[in-house]
Amino acid sequence: MDQNQRNYYKTNIAALNLTAALVKSEPLNEKEDDAKWPCLEVVSGKGLSTETSSTTSRGETSNASNHIRKPFCTIGNSFYIFSALVLFLVGSITLVYTPFNILMNERLKMVRGLPAYEWWKNPPDEVLLRVYLFNVTNSERFEHGIDSKLELNEIGPIVFRELLRHSDVRFNDNGTMTYVATRTAVFLPEMTNISLDANLILPNFAALGMASYLWDASYFTRYGFKLMMEMLDTKMFIKTSINDCLWNLTDPLVQKAKTMMPGLVPEENMGILYQIYNKFTDEVTVFMGPENGRRFFTVDKYHGKSNLGIWEDSKCDSVQGSSEGVTYHQFVSKNDTLKYLRKTMCRVTPLKYKNEVTKSGMTMYKFILPKNVFSHPQTDPSLEDCFHNPKSTPLLSGLSDVSPCYYDFPIAASFPHFLNGDQALVKSISGLKPTEENHGSYLIVEPLTGVPVESRARSQSNLVMHPTSGFANIDKFSNMTIPMFWAEYNQVGLPWYITTLMYFTVNVLPCTQSIGSIVMMIAGLAMIGKTIFDAVFGYKKPLYSYSSLDLLPSIS
Repeated sequence: MDQNQRNYYKTNIAALNLTAALVKSEPLNEKEDDAKWPCLEVVSGKGLSTETSSTTSRGETSNASNHIRKPFCTIGNSFYIFSALVLFLVGSITLVYTPFNILMNERLKMVRGLPAYEWWKNPPDEVLLRVYLFNVTNSERFEHGIDSKLELNEIGPIVFRELLRHSDVRFNDNGTMTYVATRTAVFLPEMTNISLDANLILPNFAALGMASYLWDASYFTRYGFKLMMEMLDTKMFIKTSINDCLWNLTDPLVQKAKTMMPGLVPEENMGILYQIYNKFTDEVTVFMGPENGRRFFTVDKYHGKSNLGIWEDSKCDSVQGSSEGVTYHQFVSKNDTLKYLRKTMCRVTPLKYKNEVTKSGMTMYKFILPKNVFSHPQTDPSLEDCFHNPKSTPLLSGLSDVSPCYYDFPIAASFPHFLNGDQALVKSISGLKPTEENHGSYLIVEPLTGVPVESRARSQSNLVMHPTSGFANIDKFSNMTIPMFWAEYNQVGLPWYITTLMYFTVNVLPCTQSIGSIVMMIAGLAMIGKTIFDAVFGYKKPLYSYSSLDLLPSIS
């Protein structure tokens, strides 16, 4: 090997060493770059690797890969852009169609499977029925004419849980829903401080009621009834257990009268709760849907009719616009009059706004049953006397005739203990202590959703005695109104999940929905902007690979 060849090889070995140094100082870290620039790759020749091209010219000592940008088409990048667009669109839409309005409208639709429908379909067992009876403490003295007043001692409460179930639900084409509501009562001994086997003394409501019913009948009818009482030795007071008084109250006079006069006595069992719950199944049609927002869950038909079929005045007889109290329309205002339909009251009663209250961190409205709801025009000229039964005599103020709902038996409803009633009602009764706190009725409703949170519906049933001078012993009760019992329906609260959903809907959602929508829009725009910036301005450093193959001499 001559000197020229040695110099040539030394030069090429130096070039190889320089190439190694360059490669060692700038290693190819493709994974890191690909992560940084997912849609930009170096492409040269075939595939993704750098391919060496040799030239025949020994003067070319290196070659560089050609670099181009890969199209914007990776799965990860597409999902990133899609997520950004979704965020922006959702944020934009929810600024106009807010989540609050969407939730409220969905509730009005009563969609099967959603919380609003399921909670209504099988409501939680949160309604307590408290029953109070009146024990007569001076029955003998009154019967013998020693005392002129009946002395009453209140017994109770006897506590039951009222179970409400809705069945046979049908959605109608006219924006209404028809269902069957069934109510039952279950005794709660753990909440009752008196045994159902305890005895008490009551007026013989069966005998007294029949005598009052026949007060204006013909002489022969009244005389026949009088003979029947004497033959059966009917007493004016009876001793019975609490359980029988509630569920199985009967009398030989009633059994005999039913046999002889079935039209007069259609039922043998005069038990208080038996009469209420024996046939407490009703078919109700209510309005629903966003188009009926103000009429939501108000009654359209009751047993297929728009009225009760009881009162002559169509306004008083109508059930339309009333509610069974399960829920009310949304956005309740202080000027609204909420109408409450209760079968046992034989009418629709109004509820008026009283004041604001705070419960579970939410501002709510308290509505009360007005003091004059059982008054009459002679005491309050602003009232209409359309709840008057033409078959009976006018009642004292404070009493509402419910006899049409109980086979025309002379029964009247009132506030417990004759609260807000005429003082003449207590002229022959002692032992009553009426107070607004213990005997008034009220409802607490969340105004935005219309959901009742707490309520106490209290009413008293009374036996109205018409003039009974033609009957021995019964004449002592002539023109009296005798308290039979009073009951309180108490909604004690809502399940925690319903309260939590209400709190979120009422307090959290209205305050955060706009902020959330704006944040989603900004986030979506930021993601879209970042993607565009990366596509336009992002790049990878050129990667050079050196080959010394051209530097090696050809072997001749």
